[in-house]
Amino acid sequence: MKLSTLLSKLFPPLHGWPLIGALVGVLVLCVFLFFALHALPPRARKMVIAGATFLAGLFFALEWFWPAGADGTNPLTFAVPTVGNVANVLTAFTLGLGVMSLIRIHGNNVARQKAGWENSVVLLAGMVVMAVSGLFFEKTIFFRSLFRDVLNSFDAAMFATLAFYIISAAYRAFRIKSVEATLMMIAALVVMLGMIPIGQALTSFIPERGSFLSLLRVDNISNWMLTILNAAAQRAINFGLGVGALAIALRVWLSLERGAYFESSAE
Repeated sequence: MKLSTLLSKLFPPLHGWPLIGALVGVLVLCVFLFFALHALPPRARKMVIAGATFLAGLFFALEWFWPAGADGTNPLTFAVPTVGNVANVLTAFTLGLGVMSLIRIHGNNVARQKAGWENSVVLLAGMVVMAVSGLFFEKTIFFRSLFRDVLNSFDAAMFATLAFYIISAAYRAFRIKSVEATLMMIAALVVMLGMIPIGQALTSFIPERGSFLSLLRVDNISNWMLTILNAAAQRAINFGLGVGALAIALRVWLSLERGAYFESSAE
């Protein structure tokens, strides 16, 4: 008997009051496990968390590397949607934890009238208004106006402010102090000229295609630098990021990571 068939017989689909009773039972069980985990000594709690993390990672590793059968699946494939739903539930809990943390911190700022408590009032009011309008007034013009007129305007203002910091960073990066900085400055200048009409007009008299001289057009040089040189550099960066992400994932999976949110090496 397949594992999926066995589990479907042990946990048949529920409807109506049996489903509500099962949900209440699961909720009570989760609350009990939460308090039981909280009551454990720190070392035992870390062992439980490390074991759960290892088993969760082991499932995805086995499901990925287990050879598939004739139907393209293996004995663990059927459980992938269920495990994904569990991950979504955990993500929702982390989102709720973040909201509670924001309310606690900014509520404390307002209650004690710390410096900048007016900004905390605006943040809390915005969270409440957006949440209430999304839950109860989703199909009204008020809800759409909050996103289209208010939120989009704030996003535009924020990115416009960030543009000044980007210009400042570009100025510091493009100061010519070495051969590498000179090359980066020249490359950035060519790419920017190839993107604007004024730069394209500088070599507009050269044929766009069909001639060796077309290689000297500013827009063609800019496109070549973006699609060839930059693409190769991006692939190298992404490869390095992939190796680093794999190393971090293995360290977290095996509970070897040390830092502010993990067990310190001294323990």
